[in-house]
Amino acid sequence: MSNAEQVAYWNGEAGRKWADNDAMMAHMLAPIAQDLLQHARVEGARRVLDVGCGGGSETLMVAEHLGPQATVLGVDISAPLLNVARERARAAGGGGKQVDFLEADASTHAFPPASFDLLFSRFGVMFFDDPTAAFANLRQALQPGARLAFSCWQPLQENLWALLPLKAAFQHLPPPEPPPPHAPGPFAFADADYTRSVLEGAGFTDIDIAPHAVTMAWGREDDLATTARDMLNMGPVSRLLQDCDAALRETVHAAAVEAMAPWFSEGKIRLPGAVWLVTARKA
Repeated sequence: MSNAEQVAYWNGEAGRKWADNDAMMAHMLAPIAQDLLQHARVEGARRVLDVGCGGGSETLMVAEHLGPQATVLGVDISAPLLNVARERARAAGGGGKQVDFLEADASTHAFPPASFDLLFSRFGVMFFDDPTAAFANLRQALQPGARLAFSCWQPLQENLWALLPLKAAFQHLPPPEPPPPHAPGPFAFADADYTRSVLEGAGFTDIDIAPHAVTMAWGREDDLATTARDMLNMGPVSRLLQDCDAALRETVHAAAVEAMAPWFSEGKIRLPGAVWLVTARKA
């Protein structure tokens, strides 16, 4: 999917769907952002660029973590999600004064040179059409010695939260054509060696890619069927269902409920996942 297609996707029905479900997603992904903050040791950063900020939950988290002396600019291509982010910042009161948001394509936007000392992203950098060029563009926005810290998914086979619903769906849907290696998408940076080569090609140094196990806990209504539907609507299966009729959607949903029932406890579907915590530096 090209950058233009990503812009259309995240400003269309998908962007609105993610905006409607942002509170649930923010709650589920918050531990990963917190782990990344601790792992990257970002204390001391004063001007932060949060790439792919979405609904702004991690933008505010970074601002709170760094304290009132720091400012954080969240950038995203999705107007629906940025509306959520701005409302969240207003509701945060004092903490919201530390943050601002920009609707832009971070891969090509002309950020002021050498204006940030930290680039941070929770799952926001895997969608670039030309990732090396995108990171080179972001690098020019960083001060000498500035740090980079982002999380990205390890391979699909290591992420049962995504693999299990797909297997259930493929009982009733033909699998799509496999995308080209490293195509933009959630698992574009699953190969750590490839990710390292992208960052090296963009001019970053001191690159470290650390494995990190996570638990994805889906659920907001203490109901298995509703939670399974949420997973289908927000995860990789959602694109497969876009052109399906209602009857086929219900058949896939029933298969997903059956597959995920053993993982449902205390009102949530809890499935294992695996991410990379990536850090680097601008020389």
